[in-house]
Amino acid sequence: MVEINAIINSYVEIQHMPSMVREETRRFDISAIDFDLLRREFAKVKKKNLVLKDLEEVIRQKLDRMMFCNPNRINYYERYQQIIDDYNSEQDRATIEKTFMDLMDLANQMNQEEQRYVREGFSSDEELSFYDMLFREDLSENDIKKLKEVAADLLHKIKGKISELDHWTDKQETKAAVDNLIRDTLWQNCRNAMTR
Repeated sequence: MVEINAIINSYVEIQHMPSMVREETRRFDISAIDFDLLRREFAKVKKKNLVLKDLEEVIRQKLDRMMFCNPNRINYYERYQQIIDDYNSEQDRATIEKTFMDLMDLANQMNQEEQRYVREGFSSDEELSFYDMLFREDLSENDIKKLKEVAADLLHKIKGKISELDHWTDKQETKAAVDNLIRDTLWQNCRNAMTR
């Protein structure tokens, strides 16, 4: 035993980390997942519920980030919650496989949603968020084009105003200044659109 310990000690190096140091949570990029390969591998796994739990956690983390960027993505969270509720109500093998397929489909749609800002012609997800908040179904193609410009302009003005203010959310006056900027910008763009 002494010889074995000596051999192990010569090859193993232990690093002591302070107990106060927290390990940063790992983030997964779902867009890099090969879903076809994952489906094939899932079919081979015996303990499917463990794989399902891991996938559920990755999707939940991504949903949290997506909802933080754009609250209008609540429909993805509602769909996720429905999938999990259905899974929890009945956990036989067929349900586990169906839940896995549903989560995979949701993950694919979430990847597409995260890239929507590029397809819509925006430079960031923040601009898309403003656009989503202002969008209505009854807008014409010309109105939609103008709305995209307004969303980008509004975000630029808000960021500029906030950068001038120190702790802008702490005081009622600074919050009101940002509110007024938003209202004035939207009002000005509405008035310009009516005069054309």
